[in-house]
Amino acid sequence: MLRQFIAVAEELHFRRAAARLGMAQPPLSQSIQKLETRMGVELFDRGSRRIRLTEAGLVFLDEARKAVAQADLAVEAAQRAARGLVGSLRITYVGAAIYDFLPRLLRVYRARFPDVEIHLQERPTMRQVRALQQGEADVGFARPPVSGADDLRYLSVLTEPLVVALPEDHPAASRPVLTLGELAGEPFVTFPAHEGPGFHARLVAACESAGFSMRVAQEAVQMHTIIGLVAAGFGIALVPASMRNLRQVGVVYRDLGQTVSPLEVDLAVLWRRGEPSSVVTAFLETVRGLRSEMQG
Repeated sequence: MLRQFIAVAEELHFRRAAARLGMAQPPLSQSIQKLETRMGVELFDRGSRRIRLTEAGLVFLDEARKAVAQADLAVEAAQRAARGLVGSLRITYVGAAIYDFLPRLLRVYRARFPDVEIHLQERPTMRQVRALQQGEADVGFARPPVSGADDLRYLSVLTEPLVVALPEDHPAASRPVLTLGELAGEPFVTFPAHEGPGFHARLVAACESAGFSMRVAQEAVQMHTIIGLVAAGFGIALVPASMRNLRQVGVVYRDLGQTVSPLEVDLAVLWRRGEPSSVVTAFLETVRGLRSEMQG
């Protein structure tokens, strides 16, 4: 009704206003009369051959234009929200993700969705699972497999080899490639099993396949702390290859030679089952796009 009034007020002619609105003139005239009756004021002076706005009509025109403009903004905001263009996104991640995949992803996502507010928090895999289940996070980047997470969905986004992190003064540091069997008897710095069970189990199984049991000298939750402890001489560590991007003084990274099965770990994006929000849906689409690009 406000748009009809504005059209008549700007055209000062019912027939032209009706044509502009794509409707017949009689219904338009009736609509304006109903508006005046509801308001209890005359908006148009119809006493002359050409209608004119009354004093009340002039004031109402200004306010009607503001109201219509605000309504248009509200519609646009709702449409942007429905497309995941606005809102907030809480992302939790394992430490190694920040050294390769996650920065690439966030650059692409922020370029496409600059008005989404992003909150980042580093957490080990099992803490991510709890945060997602309790509604404290929207998506996570963790190391599968995860137990007790039937209410979560996940998609592997990256598979990367393991490398060994050594103190730079280690006797084997001068060699470009090591075999896993050569690490038997070495003290290891690694994740606690209860914080990253999938990753920890992968390391234990790899060492056992090479004929020895991993001797844990120190545990740490954050990957950069593990690398720091290696630099301090607490031991060596098997870490994802992306950790090469963390250039820690006193640490060198060396490839591992061929084994019976590839020494690799996955990074996966996790989210709650059910219908995700539009923001999460748009984020997952971006994840899938980058995953395809990297795999291609």
